[in-house]
Amino acid sequence: MYLLAVETTGAFASVALAETELSDGKVTKFNIMARVQGHDEFSHLQNLTPQVQEVLGACGLAPADVDVIAVSCGPGSFTGIRIGVSTGRALSQILDIPCVKVPSLEALSMRIDGGGALVCPILDARRNQVYGAGYFLEEIIEAGPYMLEDFLKEVSVAGFRKVIFMGDGADKYREEIETSGYLTEMKVDFALEELRYQDAETVAKLGAILAARGKTCEYGMLEPEYMRMAEAERKLKEKQKAEAVNG
Repeated sequence: MYLLAVETTGAFASVALAETELSDGKVTKFNIMARVQGHDEFSHLQNLTPQVQEVLGACGLAPADVDVIAVSCGPGSFTGIRIGVSTGRALSQILDIPCVKVPSLEALSMRIDGGGALVCPILDARRNQVYGAGYFLEEIIEAGPYMLEDFLKEVSVAGFRKVIFMGDGADKYREEIETSGYLTEMKVDFALEELRYQDAETVAKLGAILAARGKTCEYGMLEPEYMRMAEAERKLKEKQKAEAVNG
């Protein structure tokens, strides 16, 4: 079975093609055949379709050979999420193949082996907010939007001696993390830069796991996972609320 994976929730789009076999709810074979990483920041709209064509061409395959498409659905860049989901829907509909909705934070956490550490992917959500989660074999800290301080508090009570942060939120808030009073009893580390950000390979890996569990859907059911309102939508609602109050 050929699985095409799309990742557009971060600054750089990537696409991967995997050959996989599923049996009795498990992945019995998984092999990345080709992968393309974008180098132009937030240029997903221009680059994504050529990237899909490139990975298929590298393997001598046509779009019709793809059996399932896995899409990183968020959280992350609102525009990037929309582009990835729209592309996934279009391919699913045209090729008449199922989709897999892949949680971005969980896929990101799979890029490293944390050993005995709690792995915490955090994405910058602006205004001292992050999209964050904590993983150790399973989800320990629920994926969601947090004020940075609240998330670090959740990390502190999770019961681990070491935590590894990854994602662009780890870059943006590194100083706050390193000086946080909540983490003084823990060893704080950061994933290597080459493994710190979203990538289609782990979207493919998690997508295969979810497909093996029967968690596929038709194109119309593939939905973005924003986790909070877009800035423009938030401002509009605030304006409408103020106008209602002022009559």
